[in-house]
Amino acid sequence: MSDTLSVYIHVPFCLKKCSYCDFYSTQALSFLPAYVESLQQEIQIRTDQSPRTGLVGRDPQRVKTIYFGGGTPSLLPLEDVEKILKTLHTCYQVAKDAEITIEVNPGTVDQGYLSGLKSLGVNRLSIGVQSFDIDKIKVLGRIHTVEASIEAIEAAQSAGFDNIGLDLIYGTPRETLATWTRDLKMALEFKVAHLSCYMLTLEPGTPLHAQYERGLLQAPGSRILTDFFTATSVFLEQHGYDHYEISNFAKGRQNRSRHNCAYWQMTSYDGFGPAAHSFVQKGDGTQDFCLSPVRSWNLADVNAYIQALSLGQLPVHEREVLSLQQQMLERVMLGLRTSDGIDITEFEKMLGQDFLTTFDRLLDRLERQGLGAVTGPGKRFLLTLSGRARLDSIVEAFAAKIL
Repeated sequence: MSDTLSVYIHVPFCLKKCSYCDFYSTQALSFLPAYVESLQQEIQIRTDQSPRTGLVGRDPQRVKTIYFGGGTPSLLPLEDVEKILKTLHTCYQVAKDAEITIEVNPGTVDQGYLSGLKSLGVNRLSIGVQSFDIDKIKVLGRIHTVEASIEAIEAAQSAGFDNIGLDLIYGTPRETLATWTRDLKMALEFKVAHLSCYMLTLEPGTPLHAQYERGLLQAPGSRILTDFFTATSVFLEQHGYDHYEISNFAKGRQNRSRHNCAYWQMTSYDGFGPAAHSFVQKGDGTQDFCLSPVRSWNLADVNAYIQALSLGQLPVHEREVLSLQQQMLERVMLGLRTSDGIDITEFEKMLGQDFLTTFDRLLDRLERQGLGAVTGPGKRFLLTLSGRARLDSIVEAFAAKIL
């Protein structure tokens, strides 16, 4: 049996594009039935004759996590969620204790829908609240109300979900730390298992970025954002949440997002749907498959995606083989995002590089500045909270040693 992996399903449909979002999505809901059919076909093709191995009729791989992301996956009718899950269970060996997550947006679900998801085997929800402040919601271009967010959370709890995560955003124009703290306090009232607190970034091509370019809004400075980040960590840690990744907090290790942890640990995952990414950590050398890690991604166009599969073709847009330098940089970058840090033993085993020797001067400087430390002894390198607040510049310093 092959190693376990994770599966990501990209559902690219939205009722309205949020002003900050640069993920691929479409409001053309008329494509939804054809998308579901094509998605099932992609799963079947790739598991019967995998681009990873070139083997036909291989034994089904064991799947440990399934994640429906978007877009707005909660726009999928329950019967379509059921079709997709049945296809996955047919084409993979889905673990009995697999974490199955679906992102839901307030205003698109009710208790009947959420109870239906629970009965289909979905056991984790990620609710896109973003804020409990009406002014922030308007700035972010969200279509739901504060009341709809509260109703969605309460409906999820009534439907029997005990593994619920809320997504929140901070650092919006003119936002104060007091406003953000009110958001956090409101989230704590629901006693959810997980909180994702994302710093707003003004991505090129989004409406918010266009407003910024025209001088219609002012983005918070880096010092203010650092204050937000640090205050968030201290506040949530005081209330029993483990700050286990730059933007993620869990009520104990058991409530961490297992799917996202798989990404940060660079384990293999299959991505399905328009614009979905896949990653293969290790090949077996058959046919043209390389022994190095491979990343690939699908066409970011739902119509082109459907058309490719109607012709029996996989909708892969591009594929890259990661060089040793890329692997080193990604392991450093992803490891430093987490409270577990970089596993030095694993780094050296996978990449054949002595970590402490390769980065000796940088590690010494970071430790002297109180930004990081080797622990274990000598088994892991972790950033402190101050170090994680400076993650980008620290990653750049590692990159200068690697590239």
